[in-house]
Parts: sequence; C-alpha cells; structure tokens
Amino acid sequence: RMHEQLKAKLAHLRESLSSIEQLDEESRSLLSQLDEDIQGVLAGQTSDDSLDSRIEQQAVQFEGKHPQMSAILRDIMDALSKMGI
Repeated sequence: RMHEQLKAKLAHLRESLSSIEQLDEESRSLLSQLDEDIQGVLAGQTSDDSLDSRIEQQAVQFEGKHPQMSAILRDIMDALSKMGI
C-alpha cells in the first residue's frame, strides 16, 4: 500500500515538475535525480542514507517560490519514513 501511495506522489511530483516553467535547470536536474534515487530504493536496488536529507534540502529550497513542490517533497519524505526508508 505504501509503495503505491509513494509511486502516486512521485507521479504527482513529475507532473508538477513539467508544469513549472520557471524552474532552473539545476533544480530540475536535482529533482530528476531524487526521483531516480527514490525509484532505486523502492526497487530494493540501492539504499541511500542521504536521500532523506537531500529531499529535505530541496523542499526547503522550493518553500518560497514553489510551495506546492515543497509540499509534495515533504509528502514523499513522510511516506518514505513510514516505510522505514
């Protein structure tokens, strides 16, 4: 169940990414990398101890300009922690 919820949140993140036009390339790249890393963790291929702090860092960066993205990232962090990741 949590996997499905997390996948839905990631899909929401991707949708939001594509709809934000003012997002700079570095942020877009970092978010894409986070997405890939989360997918890897979900698939059991990797364990990433820094994942949580990187997601938090991005959420803080988006707080002012893109609060919706920040909220999605925090939802993803919450879901990961509930899964013990």
